Amino acid sequence: MADVRPFEAVRYAPGTDLSRALCPPFDTISPEEQRRLYDLSPVNAVRLELPAADGDRYQSAARTLQAWLADGVLVRDKSPAFYVFQQEFRHGDVTYRRTLLFARLRLEPWETGVVLPHERTFRAPKEDRMKLLHALRLNTSPVFLMYADSRREIAPLLAQALGECPAAEFADTQGLSQRLVRVDGPDLIAAVRGGLSGDKLYIADGHHRYETALAFRDESGAADGERPQDFALAALAAVNDPGLLVLPIHRLVRVTPAPAPALDSLRPLFDIDVRPSLPGLLAEMAARGQTANVFGLAIHGLPDLYLLTLRDPESAGHYLPPERSAAWRRLDAAIADYVVLRGVLGLSEGQMEDIRTVWYSEDAAAAVAEVRSGRVGCALLLNPLPPPQVLAVADAGERMPQKSTFFYPKIPTGLVFNPLS
Repeated sequence: MADVRPFEAVRYAPGTDLSRALCPPFDTISPEEQRRLYDLSPVNAVRLELPAADGDRYQSAARTLQAWLADGVLVRDKSPAFYVFQQEFRHGDVTYRRTLLFARLRLEPWETGVVLPHERTFRAPKEDRMKLLHALRLNTSPVFLMYADSRREIAPLLAQALGECPAAEFADTQGLSQRLVRVDGPDLIAAVRGGLSGDKLYIADGHHRYETALAFRDESGAADGERPQDFALAALAAVNDPGLLVLPIHRLVRVTPAPAPALDSLRPLFDIDVRPSLPGLLAEMAARGQTANVFGLAIHGLPDLYLLTLRDPESAGHYLPPERSAAWRRLDAAIADYVVLRGVLGLSEGQMEDIRTVWYSEDAAAAVAEVRSGRVGCALLLNPLPPPQVLAVADAGERMPQKSTFFYPKIPTGLVFNPLS
């Protein structure tokens, strides 16, 4: 059973301009973005989340945290609470509204089936986050999780909470509303905890943070179940939240295949249709993708785009790992990586894992532009993965191929911090 609890958050002091104090999570901050955030505000959370490499950057973050606590830049709430964040954001021409519940989540190993992953993790990011945890004893960014809310109990409770006076309210850089409400009423807290207790939780983003928190807990000695390190900061969203937006992650390949042989090698498996415009291609991908595995392909040297529709998933089965579940083998990302890139176009395992050979973008227009410029040999465009399919793969005990999902936008760092002391 999922155990979510209120907590005494560390937060920016009232009056802080949160539009200038928040930052993205560490793994999305480029060096250029890091410099911009440093210049944006002397109290931007990037100084804790991803401090500049000046000596020991983890100790630099620890010194910053202590100074901000001493100077009143950050304050700790005096009583535990949940925090409900309603975030407006824009993608394309559409404005969305997403509701998140910030809480402490009891850490559970994967084998208990309470918290389920869907992606692989890598050693280097976990080592980095572990060093930061040791230095700060503070969760800076939340693990982002989904819950089914199959009984429809949580949504009205969060709507009730959002009717209260906000603890913080501000506009983002696009002028869109951001609202954080502190929930400390015992009846409402008990109702939220009870509603979530019967649900499994699925990690949408933050696998590295979760596994690091588990390791930090385990190295701290025998757990009594109530220590601060037995929990981690979590942000939870309902899988049916209309603002839960998943973007596609397109594959960009530096290698330029010979155009005619590449198309000929794809024909035994795929119906191939020429499409001159990107908007038309993406619209048809979305429509056909309801019932088939569909991709877009751009190859340097060819002016057109190509719509690839897998005729029969079984015919491509010999390219896919046989031990994987049926749900995993039907994933667009699995077919893209194992059938198209490895199987048909012949990329090696080493090339697939080399960021200089294969990299990723959620922007289809930018990916095609890279091909047209010659900086990329080809781009394979994918449809976004619906959240229920993420849950189905996790329920099957599987983890998706790398870069299968991009939940947009990333949850900002700095709304609430979870102290581990």
